[in-house]
Amino acid sequence: MRTIPTLSYTIQNILMSMGTIFVSFSSLMFTLMVVLPLSIARGMMPRDMLMKVPTNMAMRSRGKVVLIVGASRGIGMEVLKQYVPEPTTTVIAVAKDPDNLRNAIIHLGDTPATVQIETIDLSGSPKEIARAVEELDRQYGPISHMYAISGISNHLKNETAFNLEVMEKMVKVNISGIIALTMSMYDLMRKRKFGKICIVGSVAGIYGPANMIGYASTKSFINTFGTSLRTLASANNIEVVTVEPGFIDSRMTRMMRGQGSSAPDSNFADAEDMAARMKQGVEKGGVAVVTWPVGQSIQMNALKGLNPICDDLGRWVSTQLRLSGKKIT
Repeated sequence: MRTIPTLSYTIQNILMSMGTIFVSFSSLMFTLMVVLPLSIARGMMPRDMLMKVPTNMAMRSRGKVVLIVGASRGIGMEVLKQYVPEPTTTVIAVAKDPDNLRNAIIHLGDTPATVQIETIDLSGSPKEIARAVEELDRQYGPISHMYAISGISNHLKNETAFNLEVMEKMVKVNISGIIALTMSMYDLMRKRKFGKICIVGSVAGIYGPANMIGYASTKSFINTFGTSLRTLASANNIEVVTVEPGFIDSRMTRMMRGQGSSAPDSNFADAEDMAARMKQGVEKGGVAVVTWPVGQSIQMNALKGLNPICDDLGRWVSTQLRLSGKKIT
């Protein structure tokens, strides 16, 4: 009986749901009546008018310099593949383990773009990460694009139990490491008044089963950080795009399926498609959040409208259904 909500709490939740309906309807009408016509007008403009031009002469005199952190596999490797066909582009491919990354790049063969292989450990101190970014910018830059893709999950080791140590590692890499990386790059770009930053969060950070407590919490932080930084960075001619992938076929999700996930295989999208949409969103502009598959993002954003009672119930149900497997991550 203690789990049944009190009357006052239930009334509070009813009022929250009513407020959500009002705000959601207002948002829909604004998007239909104001944003949609502007988007149609944008589609009719010549492409040259939409190109983002560097204000820094050093950046105008050379092609793109693209820093990809987490490039050794999965989405990161697919983003790298999106840029290597460009002959005037320099790609700085970064991973914690350079040997795996080097082997993956060798399999690509000769590429029109120049590819440099470097290493950054996002579990290191913020000062170490900042020094590494500054050195890459000095050696290969000025860096025009930065993709922060690296992240870890407890799914990757079957025998690892959920505990304080696991949470600490995820927070250190997924939050502290990504923030140190992003802010170091942002500070350099702010001085030049130009740059493009792409940060990978997750739809799990919007809504997810309770047993994804660690991973989803870190990605929720990144989702909020990325969208807020976009607003602040625009004053310095810097574009920030947040990526919120759904179920993407990757090493992590394959491990998750091996740990009893009930999500059907058809729900897992290809990492190549995700990478193509990331690049398109970064290069074309006008996109704050890139997500794929879109249907999963629609579902998770809709679930943001749940009041706390239904939110609590939904997380319990999705955990019991084992959508993210049996393991607590």
